[in-house]
Amino acid sequence: MHSLFVPSSRKITRDDSGKKSFVKYSIKDSQNTFIIVASSPVELEVIIDKLKKQENNIQPCILVVGSLLDPIQILVYFDDVKYKLFSVFKAVDICFKLFHVFNLEYPYESSNVWLFLQNYFYEINTKYDRSCSLIKQISSELDANYNI
Repeated sequence: MHSLFVPSSRKITRDDSGKKSFVKYSIKDSQNTFIIVASSPVELEVIIDKLKKQENNIQPCILVVGSLLDPIQILVYFDDVKYKLFSVFKAVDICFKLFHVFNLEYPYESSNVWLFLQNYFYEINTKYDRSCSLIKQISSELDANYNI
């Protein structure tokens, strides 16, 4: 999905001197804010510690130890707590609901993917949603092809 909904968000940042700069996110950035895959629990802890040291808060995200096709452990990470789950689908569901229960913004990098899930599968539209013609187009094509 991340290569279909290529991150188009650009974040404007300012350095110490006040100079503006733009950050354009990659597909890999989008994937890494949606789900983090590590080969071991130790490697996962190293990644989380690295993310904590960055200036941004860590948004709710899915953590997988092992691989996506053969996960050893599936977790949802939020507010320094890891919730153990038994399927990636359930992890996506819980993660999505955390964003909405706590009224959190989706990460810039993966906002199009989360917005698609919100609009298509959960059928939720809010006044805060960004308009994205690609999401509307793909939703329409899925409805037409699968009679949903």
